[in-house]
Amino acid sequence: MSVLAVASLIFSLLWLGGAGSLLAILLGAAALLRVRRTRQAGRGLALGGIVLGVLGLLAASGMGLIFGFAGQKAATTRRADIVLGAAGADGTTSADITYAFGDDTSQETDAPLPWRRRATRNLNGLDVLQLIVRNKGRAGTVSCRITVDGKPVKTATATGANADAACVYNAIAVRPH
Repeated sequence: MSVLAVASLIFSLLWLGGAGSLLAILLGAAALLRVRRTRQAGRGLALGGIVLGVLGLLAASGMGLIFGFAGQKAATTRRADIVLGAAGADGTTSADITYAFGDDTSQETDAPLPWRRRATRNLNGLDVLQLIVRNKGRAGTVSCRITVDGKPVKTATATGANADAACVYNAIAVRPH
């Protein structure tokens, strides 16, 4: 049995952030040459190490692209016009409202509906906008809406006593619709 073939398979399984995959490919190729020359057993292990190594490198490359894109988007800061809005229907005229622009959180009890807050902020991909509207009545409907630069990015509706309409927006996690 070829020691290089066994090592190739082991390194392909270890992965090690892509380094194990690269070692698996190199050791697998060396094992194939040695197995062919010496007629040792281990051709299948060497091929398995090479195939898994290639798959591991592809996975590492894909993850690098994904995290690179997410990191770049998170680091991008832009000035944004943000509007948070709440409304009531079916007899609901007030609600408890909790809202946040990033880590700046505020709360209003028994706020009259319709309700609206507008802000112009520096917004990056890590910032979270949040609006929670709680129906304090026995019946009725409450809704929330987050708009960024004139585009609605999140809406929600809830019906019934103590029902919460929750809108949460993050530029990386949610694409505007």
